[in-house]
Amino acid sequence: MTDRPAWQARRTAEALAHFFTHLEDIREELRRGASRDDGPVDRLLAAVRDDGDVDDAVRLLHEHIQADGDPRGLYGRTRGTGARLAGFSTADRPMKVYLCPHRRCTRYDWPDAAPDGPPTCDLDGTPLLLKSV
Repeated sequence: MTDRPAWQARRTAEALAHFFTHLEDIREELRRGASRDDGPVDRLLAAVRDDGDVDDAVRLLHEHIQADGDPRGLYGRTRGTGARLAGFSTADRPMKVYLCPHRRCTRYDWPDAAPDGPPTCDLDGTPLLLKSV
């Protein structure tokens, strides 16, 4: 994930954040769709877990979703959001936030929403990283 343009890394990170936030919805939609095939979901999960070609797996899932009848695909659901985290502004932003431990997606959690310790990665259970912003 290091030998690619910044826009591609950002697009992939945003797509992964959307993917993990809506994983079960995406899987269910594909199972009910024309192809009834959610295999690309499993291939993307495996690519992230095994440090495989995540860009390619995201692109293939995006194309599969489009072929299944959703013209926006996976990228179209994140377009226009930028790499900024929702809730941040220059005037009033928190000092700490939990971020993806693998630096692969834009998922985040606020510390005050996790009183029992850090939230964990939905993929492998690794604790999210507490970072200053």
